[in-house]
Amino acid sequence: MGAENYCPWGPSVGDLNADGFDDVFIASGMNFPDRYMVNAVKLNDAGKRLVDAAFVLGVEPRAGGVAAPWFELDATGKDKNHPAAAGATTRRVGIVAARASRSSVIFDLDRDGDLDIVTNEFNTAPMVLLSDLAQRKPVQRVEVTLHGGKSNRDGLGAVVTVTAGGASQTKVMDGASGYLSHSVAPLYFGLGAATRIDSIDVKWPSGTTQRLRAPAIEGSRITIVER
Repeated sequence: MGAENYCPWGPSVGDLNADGFDDVFIASGMNFPDRYMVNAVKLNDAGKRLVDAAFVLGVEPRAGGVAAPWFELDATGKDKNHPAAAGATTRRVGIVAARASRSSVIFDLDRDGDLDIVTNEFNTAPMVLLSDLAQRKPVQRVEVTLHGGKSNRDGLGAVVTVTAGGASQTKVMDGASGYLSHSVAPLYFGLGAATRIDSIDVKWPSGTTQRLRAPAIEGSRITIVER
């Protein structure tokens, strides 16, 4: 499938190009003393394969460079036997190590209609990767927010199916956004070339089912309240 990147922590899944097929961001790296490993963006080619796109999209190389300050050694004192202090000519030796992303979330951070990525970087500041897709073309999508009644407030556990342009997509409102990362952001459905929605079906944790036929979408966002 082309999903391997050799140094993964965990995937975050979302339709980064809003074409109706979910893509994958894989946070990667191992830090000191290992070498730099790239994060991966795998664009879904209509369900046939996953295509590497991290460098094309500007996700790699990481903003701020591939390395960051890691720690400091007392090379003539308590750390004199540390391998990294060998041959030191000063007492204080600063160690620089490879950056590594340990987890990530995918959601529409700037509320412009496309999905963005925020990472958790080990031992350094997070990265905020803003997509400019919405600035380059209209983004056909619908964002579904759930309000539970008999079920829990956020509808966690609900299964939502959006049908548009003769194709159906199903997502579970599980709050998960990746390894050690969670979000209750709206469920995001890219619609590709479809310009209208045929129906939205919700199966709530309570067992209740709802169908909205050809719902009117105000600003491509809709809130569904459990009945």
